[in-house]
Amino acid sequence: MKEIKNYEKVAFGILNDSKILEETDINELMSMKDELKDVFLHSQVFRTRTEMEVSVLNDVKFGTPDSKYWQSVREQNVMFQELVMLSYDYRKNLIEIKKKEREFKSEEDELEKELIEIDIEKLKFTVANQERTAKDRIREIKDWKEIKSQLIPKMEYSLTDVNEHQLLSYAKRFLNQMIVTGGAGSPSEKQNLIGQLTTTLKTVNAKGLTEKLLKTFNDKDRKLVENNFGPLLIEDNGE
Repeated sequence: MKEIKNYEKVAFGILNDSKILEETDINELMSMKDELKDVFLHSQVFRTRTEMEVSVLNDVKFGTPDSKYWQSVREQNVMFQELVMLSYDYRKNLIEIKKKEREFKSEEDELEKELIEIDIEKLKFTVANQERTAKDRIREIKDWKEIKSQLIPKMEYSLTDVNEHQLLSYAKRFLNQMIVTGGAGSPSEKQNLIGQLTTTLKTVNAKGLTEKLLKTFNDKDRKLVENNFGPLLIEDNGE
């Protein structure tokens, strides 16, 4: 069953049968039937490719190819898990429709039959929306796959161990946030960011990775980092 194909029939049938609208209103909507079907089929459900690349994987929070890759992994996994859970609800609704249809056939009271019919219509409308949701989840899963494939050639660290990249990725993230915010924010936000940055840079320095971290910045931002956070970038030589 693919209720999404019958969306406009289901939707307009529900509106018409409910008598919630005046006839003139129904007629106006009917004149927009094709447009409203197109809106249903093509309106945004989840994030667009642009939002995924520009908003989710923004350079402040995810300033390295490795961090972008692993965030893509997380996003893709969540989307797939939600698709699986949606499939359970979808299957249950299809069974509920069959049960309601069986109940409708055996029911003799006309008012009860009307109520059952409303339940069936509502379930079919829900199923249509679930099909659209599933379709867009698949689209986003495929987009994440493409994004990951574009990032892999630029990566420096493991494709199987998320921890390998995180020290430098987090260091760059916290530095970016300090640069962008200029230290602004609520006292608790500033304290949290400073604490994260100080601890992370201490670990970077201790592991002799300061220069490698600085190389992830362009010349302009590197100078900005060195000028503003120089004391925190002194490597620990074990003295």
